[in-house]
Formats: sequence, structure tokens, C-alpha cells
Amino acid sequence: MARLGTNCLLALLLFTLIVDIAQAQGNRGNGNNGYGFGDSGGGKGDPIMTSFDGRSFEFFGQVGAYYNVISEKQHQMSMKLKLGQMWDHNGTYMEGLGFRYQDHKIIIELGADDNMHVYLDGKRLEMAVGENEQEHIMGLESGELMLLWQLNRPDAGEAVEITTDLLSVVVFLTPAGTRDEGGAIQPAYLNFDAALLGPPAHGLKGIIGEGYESLAEGRAAAEADDFKFHGEEEEFRMDGYFATAHTHNAFGVAHAGGAASRVRRLIESRVAFPLRGSAGRAFSAATLPVLAGSDALGRKGGI
Repeated sequence: MARLGTNCLLALLLFTLIVDIAQAQGNRGNGNNGYGFGDSGGGKGDPIMTSFDGRSFEFFGQVGAYYNVISEKQHQMSMKLKLGQMWDHNGTYMEGLGFRYQDHKIIIELGADDNMHVYLDGKRLEMAVGENEQEHIMGLESGELMLLWQLNRPDAGEAVEITTDLLSVVVFLTPAGTRDEGGAIQPAYLNFDAALLGPPAHGLKGIIGEGYESLAEGRAAAEADDFKFHGEEEEFRMDGYFATAHTHNAFGVAHAGGAASRVRRLIESRVAFPLRGSAGRAFSAATLPVLAGSDALGRKGGI
């Protein structure tokens, strides 16, 4: 009888957590039913970010600084900020993004010409005359990394898509010359839309990544949806795109986040992947098909 009572209590707790999370996501207007989480956020200036639990917030940061966006044992994603002079205040935009999967490193930065410069393992990639896209697939002992660089992606303009077995990220350019709500002309800047394709085997950290931890542990519904970042910005600051000596680093570190508790595993089994996070201008990701896990590799477009 004691075991039966414990199991009933566990089932009730699980049901309550799942319902609360689903209601919280539904209240944010994602248009999904059941346990689907498919929000994609966007905006302009002082990067407006959306984490994997569906919360959107404004992240200010400091000009010229690097910040940890997503961090996991085999993955690392970071951003570098630049000055944005809006009509009523100075803010920040993204001017660079770093992505590491196992031993491979990708950097996407704005050059002096306001175009995207793409580097793979320290070598700058160049488009030949008449070339409009490049695809690079790197097979690893465990997993695969795909990089697709397109000058004229139909849904995003110039963009780089990076895909592994866990993450699919589209980094795209907003050209110089757009105007903010006060009419001030804005510089070129970068945006990204990230999809978490399945439950990570290890815990996620980072400005975007830690939203998944809240979701998987049943804490998402309790978060105040106040459009504010609830962490300490300095704790996410890095010395460079691939630095690991900071508070929220998880690269190269095993975490039990993916199997911390029976309740967590049951919650994860009911989450409809992919989960999306983003920063910057809105991206029409909802129109793109997303394949789960390894099935997402080797594709020519979409996340």
C-alpha cells in the first residue's frame, strides 16, 4: 500500500507539472496544442532573446563583450555584441557568433564591409564568382556537423545554417539601413534562430540554454513573464568565443541534467521537440520542416 501511495503521488505531481508547463506555453500564444513548444522570437536592438522555455526577454550586455548563449558537454554557442545607436538610447546588437561542436569551431562575424565573414576551423570560407552557396559536412567518430552558407536564402537573405544531432541554428543578416521605431538608421547586425532537436544527454547552460533546464525541471510555469533577463549578465560573460573559464560553462563537462530524476525524464518524454530559441529580428521558422535527431543532418535547408 505504501508503494501504491507513493506511485499515485508521483503521478499526480507529474500531471500537475506537465499541465502547468503546457498552460504557460499556451498563454504565450505559440499556437500549438498538447505539449508542443514552437515559439520563435525576434526584435531589434538590445538583443531580444527567446529561451527554450518560450520566455522572451531583453538582454543588454556590454559593447565588445562575448556571452555564453548555449553550452553543453559537446556544444558551445556564444555571441559578441556591438554598439547600436537608437533614436532614444544607445543599445547593443550582435556582430559575431561562435559555434563549437566537439573539436570543430565556426565563427560568423560582420566584416568592415557589413557582409558576413564565415570561418571554419580557423580558415575563412570564400564564395567563388557565380557561387551562391557552400555546404560542408564533417563526419566525426560520434555525430556529424553540417554547415550550409547561402547568400540568398529565401526566408532570411544571407544566412548560415549549422546542424548537429542536437542543435540546428540559422544565423542571418539584417543589412545596414533599417530604421528603428524613431526613424534612426541602424547598422548591419546578426540574428539567430536555434532549434533544440531532442533532449540533451547532459545539462544545458547559457542565456538561451538554461531555459530548457527550467522547462525540464517543471519550473517554467513559475517564471514571471516580465520580459526581463533573470540571470546576472556578468556570469555569462566570456573572454572569447570559445572560452570555458566562466560560471555557466558546460562544454567538456558532464552533467546529469538529462537524467537527474524520474519526474524530469517523464516530463521530457512528453515534450514535442524541436524547442526554439532566438535573438534579434524575427525569423519565419514556423514555415520550415524540422526533422528530429540524426534525420535532420545532410539537408539543404530549413531547421
